[in-house]
Amino acid sequence: MVHSSPLPDIALPGTTLDRMVPYDSALPALTELDTGRSVTYAKLGALVGAAAARLAGRGVGPGCVVEVRLPNSIDFVVALLAVARTGATVCLLGHMLIDDEASRLRTLSGVTHRIAPGDLAPGNAHFASAAVPDAVAVIPFSSGTTGLPKGVELTHRSIAANAAQFNAALAASGIGEGTRVAAPLPFSHIYGLNTLLLSSLAARRHVFTAARFDLAAFSRAHRVHGIELSFIAPPIALALANSPDLDPADFADTAHMVCGAAPLDEALARRVEQRLDTVVLQGYGTTESSPVTHVGIAGKSNPGTIGFALPNTRFRVVDLDTGAELPDGEDGELQVAGPQLMRGYLDDAEATRAALSDGWLRTGDIARVNPDETVTVVDRAKDVFKYHGFQIAPAELEAVLLTHPLISDAAVAQRGGVPKAFVVKREGLDEDAVMAWVAERVTAYKKVREVAFVDAIPRNAAGKILRKDL
Repeated sequence: MVHSSPLPDIALPGTTLDRMVPYDSALPALTELDTGRSVTYAKLGALVGAAAARLAGRGVGPGCVVEVRLPNSIDFVVALLAVARTGATVCLLGHMLIDDEASRLRTLSGVTHRIAPGDLAPGNAHFASAAVPDAVAVIPFSSGTTGLPKGVELTHRSIAANAAQFNAALAASGIGEGTRVAAPLPFSHIYGLNTLLLSSLAARRHVFTAARFDLAAFSRAHRVHGIELSFIAPPIALALANSPDLDPADFADTAHMVCGAAPLDEALARRVEQRLDTVVLQGYGTTESSPVTHVGIAGKSNPGTIGFALPNTRFRVVDLDTGAELPDGEDGELQVAGPQLMRGYLDDAEATRAALSDGWLRTGDIARVNPDETVTVVDRAKDVFKYHGFQIAPAELEAVLLTHPLISDAAVAQRGGVPKAFVVKREGLDEDAVMAWVAERVTAYKKVREVAFVDAIPRNAAGKILRKDL
């Protein structure tokens, strides 16, 4: 069965990245928590115009691919929007990548230019936009959690559409323009780029960010700046729920938190809500969908689900083997359709054909539709495995493990043919206690059979578990 959003469709902007941002305002646009530097929308516009003129003077324009490898900062935003204004494509590289990783992605995306010293300095020059909506605006990379990353071609039109769709969905939760927003996740990842940054700027919000995430500084910023909306990922949710050093009073102004990038268990979400007196909305998306396709609505969905489809978005759940649409309540692959979908994978027609068919994106995630038409994501299809013929979703077992008071973080994978837990523990916990905890809370075939204690769970920049590294 094909489902759509309970919210009405919206008129899509059909614009470009650089034109998404309202520069005609004296309102604050961005503040760097780690430096104290801040710019208004008008100042941001001046910086973007000067940088675009310098880049164009170096030959940057349509057909070029410019590497942006900067931490979250005003400079990142200026570089992004300035490159977009020239009509060139931005190659997004995480600033924490080692050089060999960055080199591989640079080659894959065909980088022709890099941001040079002085490109982002203030100036009086102005450059008229050369960008067109259907050109490729950015090349982010698929997460690579189950294989090698692929370059994803996202157009200006798809990114602008998704920002407008997401803002319409947030409005249904009472989140409007001008909100003070905490943006701790990397802008080099599509979740950080569009969900946290560009959609916020398009709605004249005041974005607070920092080059690196630090829980104490994150908490303090909420108190000092009266943060009203905070974007998080499951590892941050875990810290917010469990850290003994965190003062819940710091979050007195925080009415909403949006969690994305990886599945969030309802029990963990409720612990965050109760401790901080806030409302947690789980969202969902993929790099290939710019990224958001679903998000919760306050008072209408519980945070253990990914909520409802965005306006202008359709979805269905299909059988993994046959592709036939499944009845609501049955587990299958989530497929989505809408204006936010990618053009394709860069220089990989075969992978594009495998992912996109008749306007539908195969997400690779197993999900089910609930009676209220919210959606629950079970796990990645490639992460699910069988034990004695029974299907096991690692995310389900990880959620159980994280309810243990002495477990700080956890991951589950099949190793040696059995479900194995990798656990970051506090003192006073042994393997038998971990296995007993899970065994008391799941059916027999889902029990954890082996346990390994580790110092940290490997995750990518957005918080997704890198099971191949366990």
